[in-house]
Amino acid sequence: MTNKHNWTELFESLPDEELDKLAILRIIETSNGIIQFAFRDKTPDALSVEDTRKAMGFSMSSIKRMQIVLENETIDFAEPTKDIMALVRKYYVSGMKQGSDEDYEEFLRSSLACLQAVGIERLERAKDKLFAFSYAMPPYAWEYGMSYCRNFLKEGLPT
Repeated sequence: MTNKHNWTELFESLPDEELDKLAILRIIETSNGIIQFAFRDKTPDALSVEDTRKAMGFSMSSIKRMQIVLENETIDFAEPTKDIMALVRKYYVSGMKQGSDEDYEEFLRSSLACLQAVGIERLERAKDKLFAFSYAMPPYAWEYGMSYCRNFLKEGLPT
């Protein structure tokens, strides 16, 4: 199967400022994903219903509006970044929510390319920023997303 888009080129074409913003968004969405799975699976460390909903609301609002509201600032994405992420979201919805295996694979390729373009150092800075300036999730939850990103970068795409 061939890639539908050159995700690496798309993400690497973005300026550093936008990659910084994407790093924050990726930590938010991956932290929320871990929280949602823990809640659904009823794991011992799952958050309460209220905290799980709060995490999901913050994540979904940030993704859909392409705006991240922190305690000390509001982060708005530039139009080219919004366009790329709208395309990524299309593959996510089709693949994850509607069951298209091909689109799910395309989403995974886009996700890996995004994380590679952003890089681990930006992700660490993003996690630290969220720890200091966001109360939408418990402070320790930001490490959930960071761990997921580290593992995804290390392991790559499933074969």
